[in-house]
Amino acid sequence: MRAREFVVEGDLAPSTDNLVSILSSLRAKTDQIRLDSLVNMVRKQPGSEMFNIDLLTNAIKEDPIIQNLVKEIKSDDTGVKYVYLKQFTDDDDESETDIQSPDVTAGSPANPEKTVATMAKRAALSRT
Repeated sequence: MRAREFVVEGDLAPSTDNLVSILSSLRAKTDQIRLDSLVNMVRKQPGSEMFNIDLLTNAIKEDPIIQNLVKEIKSDDTGVKYVYLKQFTDDDDESETDIQSPDVTAGSPANPEKTVATMAKRAALSRT
């Protein structure tokens, strides 16, 4: 074992941070990844050597940031488990084009308070 594993015993912050970083980068490229591949990717990051499937499932249940990135974990026809990622279009927020386009029905620009609130939500989600 490494010394850092004794110091941060029970603290999952490094593993969670690494998981969020990896999920965010994967989400831009794909909509699914094998469960074992994701766990191995996180384990390769410093501070996450003890990461496992149980920690992943607990993080999905308890961490709202990870809940915004992961749609579900499900087996395919062959029995291989995959982590399905939420895409940007799966978010409950408005799409980027809605924010930038004027509200043609009202004849005036989009509600600036709503636009700022949406931008703040996105900025908070993108922080890692």
